[in-house]
Parts: sequence; C-alpha cells; structure tokens
Amino acid sequence: MFVVFILVFETFYSCKEEAGDPNPYADILSSTPLSKIENYVGLESQDWDSRIFNLDKVALEYVKELNRVDGFTESPSPLKDLQPFKTTLLNALNSQSGPVVSLLKKKLFRIYFCEDLGGSAVTGIVRKDGDPIGGFVILDANTLNRNANDWISYKENSSFQKGNVKIRIRIEEEKQNSKSNALRYILLHEFGHILSETEKIGPSFFSHKRSFANFEFYKGIWRSEKVSYLDDSVFTFRPQIRFYSESLSLEENWEKIYPVLSKTPFPTLYSATNADDFFADSFVSYVHVILEKKPWALEILKNNKTIFKMGNGIEKDSLSTQRKIIEKIIFP
Repeated sequence: MFVVFILVFETFYSCKEEAGDPNPYADILSSTPLSKIENYVGLESQDWDSRIFNLDKVALEYVKELNRVDGFTESPSPLKDLQPFKTTLLNALNSQSGPVVSLLKKKLFRIYFCEDLGGSAVTGIVRKDGDPIGGFVILDANTLNRNANDWISYKENSSFQKGNVKIRIRIEEEKQNSKSNALRYILLHEFGHILSETEKIGPSFFSHKRSFANFEFYKGIWRSEKVSYLDDSVFTFRPQIRFYSESLSLEENWEKIYPVLSKTPFPTLYSATNADDFFADSFVSYVHVILEKKPWALEILKNNKTIFKMGNGIEKDSLSTQRKIIEKIIFP
C-alpha cells in the first residue's frame, strides 16, 4: 500500500490570524528533533552512502505520532538487513543525472529505511533558524518489491475493484524497468514535497492552518488541500477517487474519470487527489517526461484489449504556469 504522508512547510504568515484548513500535523512537526539542522552532521559530504540510515528511535517516534493522527495502528521497526535495500537505493540515486542531482545533494539530507511504516513513504522538512533548508524521507522496504512499470500500474489500479477492466502504465522501457527506477520515481515525488516548502510553492505543515489561496501554482485549480475549483462542473467525479481503497468499479466509471482527466490541468490522476500531490506529481512528471524524455503511457484494458489511451499531461497548455515555476526551481 503506497500512502504518502505529505509533510511540506512554509514560513509563518505575519498576519495575526491564519486562514485555511486546520493542520493536525503542525505540533508534531514543530516538536520532532528531525526538523532541526542540529541533528544532521556530515552534510558537506557528497557521498549518498553517508545519508542512508536504518530507522532510529527519533524517526520511530515521529512516525508513530503521524500514524496516531492518521488512525494507523502500525508501529514501524528497523530492517534486520539494511544492505540489500541500501544497494537498490544507491542505484536509484546514482542513476539520477543533470541539474536535479544538485538539488538532491543540497536538500535531501537523510533517507531512512524501515518495515511496517503504515504507508510507504514519509517526508519531512529540516529547518535552520526557522527557515526550511531541506528534508528527509522515511521509506518502507516493501516499496522495493516491484519494478517501475508494475509498481505504478499497481498504484493506479489501487482505487478500483478488481475486474475485467484494468489499467496498465509504462514509465520505463523494458531494459530500464527495474526496482531501482521504481524507487527513483518514488523519491522524486517525495522530493517534490521538500521543494514545495523550501521554494515556498505552497502552505506549510508547520502552520496550524493552511491556505492555498495566494500561491501561484494552485490558482484556479485548488480552493483548499482537498477541494478543487473543477469539482463543481468539470471533474465532478474527482472527490470520489481514493487511492489504495479499491472502492470504485473501473468498468462502470472509467469514462467519467480518464477522458475528463485528459482535459484538465492535472497531469496524472494521483495529482488530482489533493493540492500537495498536485505539485509533487507535477514535479516528478516534469523531470521524468520533459527533462529526461522517458515514457509515460497509460492504457485501459478490457479483457486484455485496449479501450483507452492517454499520456502524462505535464505538457498541456493549461500547465504552462506550473512548468515555468518548476523550471525556475531546476534552472535558477
């Protein structure tokens, strides 16, 4: 089950009253030692090996508190054997090329591994003198049990009941269809949440209330974290979509979802689930499709026969503002 806890941060508003939706994570994020730069040493090293850790007590307490808020009963534990997973992760990190590498080296301070996370990835931010400067990711080792195309297809199908209609997505050519490239995609998505805070793209999980109203990336698309301007008339089915719920019939509903999605500013269905993932999935889509020119092709099949096709929508005209914002982050 791939559940991403999106922990993105922002500087506090100077106004006396905060506007927006209540944020149940604010106190956890403010109190955890993981958010303080004093707890990180050796960041001057460019060696990824020095930034990969097994779950420790501080990270454990952090995840347990998040799970408590989210209603999960899982209590994560360290891996008995870190090395195989560390090797896969190093392959994923070392395969990254171009300008994104500099961003990762500068802002991805630590990566933890664990078991029984309650989800697949937790992302958080590190601050120095109150300012966000980077972040960390905690990964469940179970995220590494599928190659890239199988992983993203599994994720996309997780909203729907099993039946004669299914979704297949290809994000890698067969020679590159590996577990490390699945992890690479996951990490880029998580890193998008870190960038959202350090680049002040969206509201903060340090704030007790979060409003998206004054952020350029979300204008005209998101009213709040979970309510879109498109819900009333354009993409009315969107609020019913829940990843990892297996709650909807794909056969009965795909025509209300994917043909409509292709005409919206959402590059992927996952980016349409909430405002935070709108940025994170737009970021990984930009890097994957535009910067690295890798494939991203979705098919809907009925009895193994293709009945619908679409690509990643990151190149749509309706996302020109979002692309420019991402470009400024990657090419400052």
